[in-house]
Amino acid sequence: MKRKYAGSAFTLIELLMVIAIVACLAALLMPTLTAVRQKADAIACQSNLRQIGIAGQLYAAEHSQTTPVIEPWPSQPVYSPAAGAQTILAALQPYGVTAATLRCRADIIGPNYYAKEGSSYEWCPMANGQNIQSVKLVWGGNVSGVTLSRLLMAFDYSNVHNNASHVLFGDGHVASGN
Repeated sequence: MKRKYAGSAFTLIELLMVIAIVACLAALLMPTLTAVRQKADAIACQSNLRQIGIAGQLYAAEHSQTTPVIEPWPSQPVYSPAAGAQTILAALQPYGVTAATLRCRADIIGPNYYAKEGSSYEWCPMANGQNIQSVKLVWGGNVSGVTLSRLLMAFDYSNVHNNASHVLFGDGHVASGN
C-alpha cells in the first residue's frame, strides 16, 4: 500500500512569494544594468573617436602634414564643390574608418544623426586643411601657436552621453565635455 505525504509540495502562496521576491530583486538591478549599458556605449564612442583621430593622423602623414577637408554637415553642405570637401567616411575610409566606426550606439537610440548625416560624429571645420606642424586658427583673427592637444577635430553631434559630448583633439586624445 502506498503512503501519501501531506505537505510535501509547495503551496500556491509560497510560489507566489518566491516570484514576488525575484521580481523585486530584478527591479533593483535594472537601474544598475542601465547605467552599465550607458557606460559601455560611452566607452565604445570614445574608441570610435580615437580611431577617427588615428585615421586623420595617417591621412596627414600622406598629405604633406595637412588634415583632410571634411564637410561638417553633409546633408546641408557649407563648402562649394570646388573646395573638395568630402564626407568623413570618404576621406578616412582608406585609413581604416568604416561605417561601423562612425556609428555611436547612444546616437542611434537617441537623435540618430547617423541616419541623417552618415556619421554620429561631426568633423570640426577648424580642423579642415590644417598643417599639423603649425596649427593656425581663424576665429576673430589669425591665431597661431595652437597646439594639437587643443585643436578640436571631431565630436558627437549632440550630448547623448549623460548630457555630455565626447571630443577628439588633434593629438588623438578624447575628452568628455558639456
